[in-house]
Amino acid sequence: MLRPLEISFHNTAPVDEVETRIRQELAELEKFCERIVSCRVDVELPKHARRGSVSKVLIDLELPAEVAMAKIEPKKGVQHVDAKAQHKNAAMAVHGAFNIARRRLEDLKG
Repeated sequence: MLRPLEISFHNTAPVDEVETRIRQELAELEKFCERIVSCRVDVELPKHARRGSVSKVLIDLELPAEVAMAKIEPKKGVQHVDAKAQHKNAAMAVHGAFNIARRRLEDLKG
């Protein structure tokens, strides 16, 4: 990646286990798509641990526009790929969001 990974935690202090999982998942994704310019991950943990509370993860990947080919109109030479997931366990939400991101990248590659 050209820019460093950005990780933001909401409603909590940074959680080492989740941050480690994000770095591992991103390393695997970079093996699949070497052209990722930047990656921003937002992790929102529930304010209160109640029944039904879930952790939410949003990933924003930035790619060169030529990766998207002609399928999407590029803006300013870059293409953004967003992926969202939620799960009771924050690490599993991270895993789910990166799986969605991989599928979206597969779609872009054709």
